[in-house]
Amino acid sequence: MYDLGMTTAKVPLELGYKLDYEPSAPRISKKDLLMFLAFLLLTEGGGAIIGIASAGQIATWYKDLVKPSWNPPNWLFGPMWTTLYFLQAVSAFMIWKSIGFKKALPWLLFFTQLALNFAWTPIFFIAHQLLWASVESTFQAFFILFTITIFGDINKTAGLLLLPYLAWVTFATYLSFTIWQLNPETLGLWIIFH
Repeated sequence: MYDLGMTTAKVPLELGYKLDYEPSAPRISKKDLLMFLAFLLLTEGGGAIIGIASAGQIATWYKDLVKPSWNPPNWLFGPMWTTLYFLQAVSAFMIWKSIGFKKALPWLLFFTQLALNFAWTPIFFIAHQLLWASVESTFQAFFILFTITIFGDINKTAGLLLLPYLAWVTFATYLSFTIWQLNPETLGLWIIFH
């Protein structure tokens, strides 16, 4: 036997080496898998529905707006949101594994920020309310920050997984405000109700 520092291994000359212990893989129960899939369906599915609903506006109305030179290309938004929704699902799953649904505040914050996320697209792309979409996105960023803080107190990794999401939404909020400033003549659908 040779001392390798952290573990002790037996080294048969003809076979290489063998550890004294058998590493075990974490077990995933059926309930865990179903809950993860539920979070994934909620985040990715909700994002997909919102994306499909706004696709026509991106090809028409949005393309005609004046945008800053640093506006990301349209093809980037799909992969970015797919990744961010996945990270949200993993984060929520980790919190569920830690506390279940026993504490209301983490889930209230998580579902509020997610609802604000889903609401932004119809406000911006369907109602064409550039200013209100920007204001709504600001609230969303704060709710994401609150969610990160509360999730981080429960499970640090779960909180950290939401940092790219906060960064992207902060950037998107600034972009949204900039597009509103560059397109002051865009009145939106509120004009219908006057």
